[in-house]
Amino acid sequence: MNRYLKLAVGTALLTTLAGCMVAGRDADIADWPGMASVQTVSGSTIYHECGATMIAPEWALTAAHCVENVRIETNGRAAQYLEEENGQMSRFGTLAVAVGLGDLTVVPKDSVFAVREVQIHPEYRPGAPEKGYDLALLRIARRWNGPTMALDGLTGSAGDLMQPYANILAAGYGKVGETAQGQEGVARGGRHVRAPSLILQEGNVPAVDTGVCNRQIRARINEAGLAAVYPDVSIDPATQLCAGIGGSDACQGDSGGPLVLRGPSGEPVQAGIVSWGMGCARAESPGVYMRVAAFAPWVSAVTGVPLPEQPSVSEGVSDAAAPVLSEDAPEEAPEVPAETAAESEADAPTGPAEETPPEETAQDTGN
Repeated sequence: MNRYLKLAVGTALLTTLAGCMVAGRDADIADWPGMASVQTVSGSTIYHECGATMIAPEWALTAAHCVENVRIETNGRAAQYLEEENGQMSRFGTLAVAVGLGDLTVVPKDSVFAVREVQIHPEYRPGAPEKGYDLALLRIARRWNGPTMALDGLTGSAGDLMQPYANILAAGYGKVGETAQGQEGVARGGRHVRAPSLILQEGNVPAVDTGVCNRQIRARINEAGLAAVYPDVSIDPATQLCAGIGGSDACQGDSGGPLVLRGPSGEPVQAGIVSWGMGCARAESPGVYMRVAAFAPWVSAVTGVPLPEQPSVSEGVSDAAAPVLSEDAPEEAPEVPAETAAESEADAPTGPAEETPPEETAQDTGN
């Protein structure tokens, strides 16, 4: 089964926005500090899974549904697993984070990192991003020495998303249309790269009032005949926000990527994480994003990035105040017992006996 089809099984029309920016445009990577691609290296092929942002030299922020099946193996590396039709989990490949790429086939040296720790928000429900808390932190094996993204409520302030003419944008390597096909290219070193879009895309996505968003999404669910499947979907204005009024939107492959507000200086501050939506860029069907300022205490507790003395929470979608989350993440990501890893390896798809570690991928494809 196609890799992207496997990721979509069971979601019906409720789209985890994991592939491209609909009605977007080619982005300048310099405008997106810390922009990253969460990838799986399987044999000689690299698969773009989701977007992410480097928010500290060792930490990337992404959506929880992108990594809910990732395991830390006995060798200390993270691997992506897939659930087969029989319910068994099989190893798909090694997880990696590629940072600062405007084109996924042009990979400078020291831009690809192995992942050694995965922290998923403790209130996230696997397989149900529509329930909220859809965010995760990935710790990379080496430090990223390039720019990082300012995070609302932690290292920056996004301000009022509902202000007139607010410059709100999202970016990713996702589908350029709801029915668009994926793209494939060859990087230096001979590795094949597969992604909904090989070129980073960006698009303007105006904020949508939470009350309006709830009504519109409920209407789209009812129209699709999915009311029984998703009976209690509701956007929480304290922890989620909506954006996109049709025409331009995040889409499959953009999950985990940033929603930013650019101020007068043009510097972006990340206010949201691409999470889910009903289709892509449909009229009166906004995309749903996690409101990052609401989770600043959790992000700080996991990463060690200090909270500001007076945290700023993005406003405007609702008058509801963002909650202060007190949960502390575990000090270490759970590791897969040796016997479990061995069993999973037995179910791995056929291919080369060993994968080239992500660190070596950077060497193979560097300019």
